[in-house]
Amino acid sequence: MLKRLKVFVLIILSFLLIPSKTAFATPYVIKKQEYALRSSFYTSFDTSKVERSNNIALAVKSIDKAFIDVGGEFSFNKVVGERSEQRGYQKAITIQNGEFTEGVGGGVCQVSTTLYNAFILADLTVTEYHRHTLAVSYIMPSFDAMVSFGYADLKVVNNTNSPVVIRAFVVGNRIKIEIYGERLDKKIERESVVVEKLPYAVKEVFDESGEYGLVKGEQKVLSYGKEGERSIGYLKITKNGKTVKKVLRKDSYLPIDKVVCIGVKSDDKVENAKND
Repeated sequence: MLKRLKVFVLIILSFLLIPSKTAFATPYVIKKQEYALRSSFYTSFDTSKVERSNNIALAVKSIDKAFIDVGGEFSFNKVVGERSEQRGYQKAITIQNGEFTEGVGGGVCQVSTTLYNAFILADLTVTEYHRHTLAVSYIMPSFDAMVSFGYADLKVVNNTNSPVVIRAFVVGNRIKIEIYGERLDKKIERESVVVEKLPYAVKEVFDESGEYGLVKGEQKVLSYGKEGERSIGYLKITKNGKTVKKVLRKDSYLPIDKVVCIGVKSDDKVENAKND
């Protein structure tokens, strides 16, 4: 009986010790394998937005030390998991259906965007990415990477001859990501070009209830508009003294309507509405 138990334990251990295409590594593995730093990239965020900062920290912790074997595929959604309140994620500003709104996990897209840029600078093959419907402030156009659990993912394949290790940190107000692997034999730079501005519309709403205290014909700007844009992302690759510029992607970001409230009540009706 004891002999059979020992055999069973050895079988279980053998499965646990078999390396997978996507697993986890440690700083010791990086040092032991003598990995080189292939790329480093960071974005900045507002630490005063506590809920958003919390979400960023959770996602960064999940991807830190992720290991991608040769030919293996990394999936952001698989590694980070569902962004739910049960897992510690909080409500913060996010983009949904072309509008800035509040949703659980707001801020995680900045982590995926930072990682995306680190991937392309490390010359890894990105197999899935998604742009935001609106341009975001923390990265230039055509270099964002939106994620949504069960809907939109960020995936990359390790096309190098050596395993790749991701290190991810929150340092002050920065998300910093480093990609380690075999030494990169080229220099990669990014360039974003906005080729067209898309005008925003003016949307009028009427102060029927007197909420804004506007008299008839008086106007109040509730939200300012923002132009949309069409953009192209380029990569400039320098190797052996020669530089080649290639198109990475083309994108279109929606404009945001300007909203103006117009008063419809006479002075006495507005005063009565305020008293109510």
